[in-house]
Amino acid sequence: MKRTDRLTEIKKMVAKQGRIELTELSQLFGVSVVTIRKDVEILQERNSVRRVHGAVVTLEEPELQEEEKDSIMGIPLVNVALKEKIGKIAASRVNGSGWIFIGQGTTCYYVAKELAKLETVNVLTNNLMAAQALAKNKRANVVVTGGNMINSHLYVAGEMFMRNLDNLYISTAFLGVGGADMHAGYTVNYSTELTVFETIQKLTDNLTIVVDSTKFDRTTFLSLGKLEYADMVITDDAIPEKYEKYYRDNGVTVLKPMDITR
Repeated sequence: MKRTDRLTEIKKMVAKQGRIELTELSQLFGVSVVTIRKDVEILQERNSVRRVHGAVVTLEEPELQEEEKDSIMGIPLVNVALKEKIGKIAASRVNGSGWIFIGQGTTCYYVAKELAKLETVNVLTNNLMAAQALAKNKRANVVVTGGNMINSHLYVAGEMFMRNLDNLYISTAFLGVGGADMHAGYTVNYSTELTVFETIQKLTDNLTIVVDSTKFDRTTFLSLGKLEYADMVITDDAIPEKYEKYYRDNGVTVLKPMDITR
């Protein structure tokens, strides 16, 4: 693909999604991050987009607060306050000695941070950031799945991931998504994420999507399924009203901080 065509596509994608990681663009277009960085610089000079740490955003996207400039293992952490609240709610739903699955992504990382505060917990995860957070609890029973490592997002997936989960039962699975849209449903960035979802869905009776409000009305690359795909959704108080109504009308439980503190 010529640079002019790539610039046009990047501009369209940023306008649609609001924010895209440079590593994601690199993989989608099959070019180096250095090349993508140059593309973004050109678009920024044209006043079409704005480059931030490790990503490109629309001009309308607000500047990151200081708390959002942190990173874990080189992965930028954004919307920290929202994800911390989601993590607390998720951890409050865990009880008993059953096994919990924590999927990839930074929202799931914050779920892991809260689970690490429990006295005992059994966790299966493909998220290397989550495993690091759980390592702080010496009594936590943590199993990291096998598979090929996705370096840009620090999780493992692939054929070995699926083979290693034969005959397992998971009481609750917490999984993050790239976007949630009325028409497109849930979307993710990579085919490896689809594999994880499809595998875990067969192993649990309680699939919970953890998603902050900035992900609604956004779509990413691959469709995962309709919004009824999950048994439960944990989000923050800024979830658009139309989504909350849709979930409730279709039998999907929605939990947010306001509901918990009532």
